[in-house]
Amino acid sequence: MKDEIFDCGADVAPLPSRATRRIAKRSKSSSRGGIVVHLPGWARPRIVYFESKLEQRVLFLLLARGDVIDLWEQPPSITFWDEGGRRRTHFCDFLIRLSSGRRVAIAIKPAKLASRISFVRDLQCIRAAMTEDFADDLVLITDQDFTKAEALNAERFHEFSRSRNEMAFERLRDVIRSISFPTSVGALAKSLDAGDQSFRTVFIAIYEGLLSVDRTIPIDTDTAVYLGVVQ
Repeated sequence: MKDEIFDCGADVAPLPSRATRRIAKRSKSSSRGGIVVHLPGWARPRIVYFESKLEQRVLFLLLARGDVIDLWEQPPSITFWDEGGRRRTHFCDFLIRLSSGRRVAIAIKPAKLASRISFVRDLQCIRAAMTEDFADDLVLITDQDFTKAEALNAERFHEFSRSRNEMAFERLRDVIRSISFPTSVGALAKSLDAGDQSFRTVFIAIYEGLLSVDRTIPIDTDTAVYLGVVQ
């Protein structure tokens, strides 16, 4: 893919990225780019970069959680000593802060690389060297921790959220009081009678907890939808 920044339709210019490490240049084997993000903990939107398709997918999944109030790509490095006693540095891919106050450092690797014993040992050393003022935990995320559809759904949510229609949402709240669940996303969207905002509104409501579906498969008009969060 080409290096690019996706406009989120913000009324003010976004702040620059906070990455403390220079983002790697695009190559034939990887992709990089950025999106404009506006989290609840931020006064203004900000550019957030990613260095691979896997990082991009994880980024959208993190943004779709609902409890992430701060996100920092390529935060300051962690100095650690590996098993051979060598002093090394590591940059986590993301550092997130949750609404609970918990801070989590995120390491992202393809599963086939993450399974290598040398990486596992390095990750253990990095976790041991990580200070409490940096993060409460270090979590590894691989491509086996989510489905491609799950990441694409999260990306669509990010896109749809840019044009959230409050009138359509009020209509949705009225409609769900008078219908039986489960139903289909398409049937619920049709009942809104809000034009092209109907499907988008139902989609956003799924991620905001008003409705629930199986997010690990593609969300389309035939998807079964339930009221509230399915436990």
